[in-house]
Amino acid sequence: MAAHRQGTLVTAWGKRARRRLGELGLALGLAASGMSPAAAIQGGASARSGDSLARATAGIGIITQADGSLSLSRCSGVLIAPDKILTAAHCVSGAPVGLVVIFYNGTNAVKPAYAASVIARYSPDRGVLTSNAVQVSLAELSLDLAVLQLSTPVRDRRPIPLATEPGRVPASLEIAGIGLSGRTGGRLRTSSLKPLAASNTGLIIARTVGSSACFGDSGGPVVGRDRRGVYVVGVASAVLSRDPPCGNFLVVAPAAQIFGGGR
Repeated sequence: MAAHRQGTLVTAWGKRARRRLGELGLALGLAASGMSPAAAIQGGASARSGDSLARATAGIGIITQADGSLSLSRCSGVLIAPDKILTAAHCVSGAPVGLVVIFYNGTNAVKPAYAASVIARYSPDRGVLTSNAVQVSLAELSLDLAVLQLSTPVRDRRPIPLATEPGRVPASLEIAGIGLSGRTGGRLRTSSLKPLAASNTGLIIARTVGSSACFGDSGGPVVGRDRRGVYVVGVASAVLSRDPPCGNFLVVAPAAQIFGGGR
């Protein structure tokens, strides 16, 4: 199987670029609220408006400029503080000129759109697999994280706490993502995941249950649930597939290895 990933993104921009950012952010929101995706989480379940995971999941629009024209690519992410988003670092690579973050009510995007910038990128240690349930070379896998700073804090949504024990792999996981294809908007969907293998540093390889993950779902939160609620285990960093853009096997970049803490 080959690993594929997608996304590019943003650090700073001028007034004109910020204006275009707002325009493209609105377009992203309108598209996402009114069209079905050509490449999103296939199968799975529609996001529920009151679910804590759905309310914290974000769509990320990445604006790049080449040959004098602006283009838009997309990823997913998750609110981990009132003004911070966790996503995959490859989503924010390249030479971007703008970034917009959109949140959802159920499956549909809602206003406002938030401008953002990249404040940190991480490359977690892949470690060594503790089981051989999946035959794959860890050295070939995409494994990265990034933190985005929102222009203003989000007031009406609750951030999701991060897992802090790299060796702890829940028996079941869940992913949320806003898969998009070309300029077509996507809807927020979720899917169950079954962990198949893990490394000693927290990397997880998981299989989707009754669904497939696709382009645009990169950076989407992978979460576990316990008696205290939902927590972010990591983000979707790569899809393993023989037939891109969708696949049934995900590489999860571990949050606990980077952030630690006391959950």
